[in-house]
Amino acid sequence: MAAALVAWLVQQGRDGAGTRDGHALDGGMASQSDVGYEHLRIGKEYWLNLLQATNVSGEPVTVLKARFVSLPKGLELIGYKVVSTEDTDGYGIGVLPVKSPFDDVTGLPERSNTFTVKAHKPAVWYHMARLKVTGPVTGDTSQCRFWYQQGSVKYRQDLRCVNQLRLAKK
Repeated sequence: MAAALVAWLVQQGRDGAGTRDGHALDGGMASQSDVGYEHLRIGKEYWLNLLQATNVSGEPVTVLKARFVSLPKGLELIGYKVVSTEDTDGYGIGVLPVKSPFDDVTGLPERSNTFTVKAHKPAVWYHMARLKVTGPVTGDTSQCRFWYQQGSVKYRQDLRCVNQLRLAKK
């Protein structure tokens, strides 16, 4: 009986939480390139944005959350924040030192983690991760995972998001 249930779940493309494999989101050009940043300093904190998802389907999508699938050694996750392209003068690709003159994220109010993306449109909102550098960074990020709902069905979808983060040369 258990084997039949597992086979059915795999066939349905569901994970243990009942979400299906999704295909409604796209990361655009940002998911096609590798972002590099070689100026990290141990003990400092940085904002790293996840992809600004575009809804490529014909129905609205409600993004429930987004996370990096894994972070390389040397980085500690402080938390995630949802920000608007209107608050940050558009979607910026890359790394932003926390409390730097260019940090337009830290002072923003906390917003809901959920937001709706219209059909065939890019999201106005996107997620940022606040990270602390704890040592040499020995790998890259590779996937951003989005959980979303379309109608009454919940989905999970991974998009390519490679960030090559390294310590500054002394």
